[in-house]
Amino acid sequence: MTPDKAELQEIRDSILIVKGRFKSGSLNLYGQFILTFKDKTNFDIYNAVVSTYSDLYDLEPHEDWLQYKEFIANARWKGTFNANMTTGIMEQFKKFSEQMHSLTFLYTNVSDYDYNALESTLYDLVNRIVHDKDLIVETAIQEITPSEYREASALSAPAAASEEDATPSSPYEDYSLEEGALILPVKPIVAPVKGKPIYELRVGDKLMVYIQPLSDRANYVIDLLDLREEKDVRPTAAQIIDIKAGSGKNNPVDILTLVSPGIYGKFTETEKQVKLKIYNPEIDGPMTVPRDGKAARKNKAIAPKDARGTGFSKGTITMLSLFLLILVLFLVLIILSW
Repeated sequence: MTPDKAELQEIRDSILIVKGRFKSGSLNLYGQFILTFKDKTNFDIYNAVVSTYSDLYDLEPHEDWLQYKEFIANARWKGTFNANMTTGIMEQFKKFSEQMHSLTFLYTNVSDYDYNALESTLYDLVNRIVHDKDLIVETAIQEITPSEYREASALSAPAAASEEDATPSSPYEDYSLEEGALILPVKPIVAPVKGKPIYELRVGDKLMVYIQPLSDRANYVIDLLDLREEKDVRPTAAQIIDIKAGSGKNNPVDILTLVSPGIYGKFTETEKQVKLKIYNPEIDGPMTVPRDGKAARKNKAIAPKDARGTGFSKGTITMLSLFLLILVLFLVLIILSW
């Protein structure tokens, strides 16, 4: 049976999808990514995840694109990923998508099934973040019709909507965040005396907030950032990246903050006169980093101890000065007695 014009158009407008995985043996890092081309000048979607868990590498590129998409999304939602590396890879894809000539060249490589050129480009993108000369990148190309793409996306939507903390119809969708970003409920610290009123807050301000341990993902992030104490959760600094306030006097204010790369905190305040605690590095210490940065925290913890062990107090310096003065006078008296 000869295909009609609509079917021929579907074939000509095929969606090109690149699925890939990589591993860095020396750094113990494993990653998966998926790139879906809208056309030769734009990605329809792109997503990635990086982890130190080797089972992330188990999914092979020849698997169906929808399985790939869900696998990456699930890994990120469960929190079993390296936030810094994942965000870095995502930023590389974003920057690349904004370079029209580079993206067109990549699209041509994909449409020609030129795996050598494709993997060379992706190797370069990934290695800008990973930095491993022995990095291994594997890819596969899948081609589907627009109707197949729409049907598969529609079928996968209910499952995504049922995920814990997934809020596709919530105010979160109004924020321009990277795909797979984690948004958690946080609670700001009220400071009636030295705090800053809600109505004076601006994008870029840094607040002290508590991550609310209301879900498995929230608890994972709390542990990831080393915020858990024996019976409580310590606050952390978070930078305001968006403020949404209604025009009415009594309308609530929604504030979105950046806690760590790929991790956001959101809270709502109905009282605009309330004052919130602003982050002060001299009092609150350095901003929290994920557990991957534990060496930095270790150095921070050791530094004051070393300073105390090798430095001298003012009292000690005074005593030493007096001792030296007495010693000099004693020597002078001995010399004069001769």
